Amino acid sequence: MLFLAAFVLGSLLIQFTRMRRVTALTARLANRAGVAAAPAATVRTAPVGRADGSMGASRGPEQPGRTDAGIAAAQAVEKTAAPIARPSRWSGSLRVAAIFPETHDTRTFRLANPDGGALPFSFLPGQFLTFSVALGGKRVRRSYTIASAPTAAAYVEVTVKRQDHHGVSAFLHEQVKPGDRLEVTAASGRFTFTGEEDSVVLIAGGVGITPMMSVVRYLSDISFPGEMFLLVGARSTDDFIFREELEYLQRRHANLHIAATMARAAGTAWMGHEGPITRQFIAQSVPDIARRHVHLCGPPPMMDAIKAELAALGVPAGRIETEAFGPAEGMVPQDALETDLIEAQPAGRGDQEPRATPAGRQGEGAAAVAPAQVRFTVAGKTAPLLPDQSVLEAAEAIGVDIDYSCRVGTCGTCRVRLLEGAVTMAVEDGLEPGDKERGIILACQAKSAGNLVVEA
Repeated sequence: MLFLAAFVLGSLLIQFTRMRRVTALTARLANRAGVAAAPAATVRTAPVGRADGSMGASRGPEQPGRTDAGIAAAQAVEKTAAPIARPSRWSGSLRVAAIFPETHDTRTFRLANPDGGALPFSFLPGQFLTFSVALGGKRVRRSYTIASAPTAAAYVEVTVKRQDHHGVSAFLHEQVKPGDRLEVTAASGRFTFTGEEDSVVLIAGGVGITPMMSVVRYLSDISFPGEMFLLVGARSTDDFIFREELEYLQRRHANLHIAATMARAAGTAWMGHEGPITRQFIAQSVPDIARRHVHLCGPPPMMDAIKAELAALGVPAGRIETEAFGPAEGMVPQDALETDLIEAQPAGRGDQEPRATPAGRQGEGAAAVAPAQVRFTVAGKTAPLLPDQSVLEAAEAIGVDIDYSCRVGTCGTCRVRLLEGAVTMAVEDGLEPGDKERGIILACQAKSAGNLVVEA
């Protein structure tokens, strides 16, 4: 009898242990449900680089770009994908986990938590990181868009094109190596897409493809059911960033349609489109373009041309999101005088709101006035302000800290309040609705021939 009781008790114990294991396994599988990759299917557009519709894409001359590493990274993301989290603001150091050469002048830097585990911040596809680097005895900040997807919680990647010989991009390319730590502020930017629309059109020029890759990787990871159209313009096949990974993703996801055009393709095996992104190229690549939401990123001249083409195709301006890419210098349009003159609230007006008046008054009496000054109330400092100098540049000259990122008026990081005076701004994309009425200006764009008082 005692033996029978022991036998029954042992059987119950074994059954209980099995049930616990089954429950744990079920929970793990449930946590991964919904983020598995979409099944492979035949795509309905030609692979990148081919115009004949065959699946054997011609790669042309061998490039130093990430091939196996890029595909392995995409597969790893699909295996570890997690639901997107609300973006959070964070500053600190990240460890350089790996560096991938993408093209002859472009590299991807993978950054991870120095303490291991998940990143200490979250972000949305299309946002950027701001790096703080000591160069020439001073602290320099530059922003680079995140190219990885937020579903890869263990790392974040930025893809940087070398733009100069002495700046931050040169520092990253020449001096940074795996194991180093970089000071980073994360994450910023309103150029985001999270899959709320039923389809998306992404148009990128050059290194402007980086935020688009974050979107494509993220939407692929979550098996986005809508149509994804990615249109890419590059100078040549040697400058086509992420080409191998895009070919892989297009083969894997039937609703991802990629069309690329090379400005110069002579002497290569490229069999796709040539020339710039034109109205005809867009119409052929994206059916019913007028009803879709468009994200556009690239050099300002390219974006201006494409916005005109999109307008001609019937795309409403309210359905076009833009992000400028390129050096801070030389990006101000020549017709910038069409912008408003933003005036601070004069003394004696009580609590009335500042007002905007037409441009053209900035130069009145300027010839009879000594060089202007800008006073920073928080720092308690005053700096000379030349007519062609921005408030941000004047602040930097005397050590006044104004946070910034893009320096081209699109990100909104350098928003400050103008207390006295009037400024003009060539680019105002970084302002939010109602900012101008409240006297908020972009320090990187604000210029004046008169004295200013700024809350900074």
